[in-house]
Amino acid sequence: MVEKTIDLHNSQPLWLRLEQEFPIELEDSFYWLFSNLEIHRFSFEHRPNENTTQKLFIWLPLNEWSVREQETLVKSLISLAKTFDLTLPPCEWILVKDEDWSLSWKKNWKPDPVGQSILILPAWLDVPEKFSERKIILLDPGSAFGTGSHPSTRLCIEALDNNPPVGQVIADIGCGSGILSLAALKLGAKSTFSVDTDSLAISATKTNSALNDFPENLLNVFLGSIEEVEANMPRKKIDLVVCNILAPVIKLLGPSFGKIISHKGKVILSGLLVDQIEELQEFFLPLGWQVLEIKIKDQWALMELTLDLP
Repeated sequence: MVEKTIDLHNSQPLWLRLEQEFPIELEDSFYWLFSNLEIHRFSFEHRPNENTTQKLFIWLPLNEWSVREQETLVKSLISLAKTFDLTLPPCEWILVKDEDWSLSWKKNWKPDPVGQSILILPAWLDVPEKFSERKIILLDPGSAFGTGSHPSTRLCIEALDNNPPVGQVIADIGCGSGILSLAALKLGAKSTFSVDTDSLAISATKTNSALNDFPENLLNVFLGSIEEVEANMPRKKIDLVVCNILAPVIKLLGPSFGKIISHKGKVILSGLLVDQIEELQEFFLPLGWQVLEIKIKDQWALMELTLDLP
């Protein structure tokens, strides 16, 4: 639906704004899609009290996007949803005047309580009085990657919240926005070693670390994967690994977890679909890992492991 009140002959630049309701579990996949399509002007409207759907907003310069390209974008969204056996309702196209999209998308973000003690707070907002007792994670949701709303991310934060990693050294594999590293530090971790293969994720983690006033010796960030943790970790090794990545990547990393984990250390795996639980159990058991706990949220699962040592 296009607003009819806008003068198409006005010299002021015009924008198309796509509005799309979508199941919340697609958020991380949409980040991946937009990165591939080099779409940078987008936001998600997350309603903390609504745990099933969100609203996507994308701003596109009208003179740069043909009707065919618009249709291709919509088909890409639909196709991505289908890979998860999900469907999308019809989207809406709105023609709008030139606007500062970097400010307008901020209107969609709200304080987001997670677990019993964490509050994810967009950096430009004040702490609501009713959440004043929570541990505050300041986040720039526009920088990149996870914002805490995805079920797999919430599973990880809740696991950390339920068993705070006080005094522990953490490895955050595939750190994205750094939100799990930040949560671990807020909950008492001694330090984190946060890695990601995407340079934008590294920049986002550093930005969010600075927002929360963590010095570099507490939140250590490296471009790369588990080998960077191994090269830079302390001699006593890692007490807890958090890895919120898709199952195929976890299987590639799995044989290396034992190289960095300390005696009686644990690994928290998330980003798993429920129907992948059995497959991951069968993969890790021969490697000497014992499954301690499995948690499920919507169609996503979290698995906690420890090395089964004598």
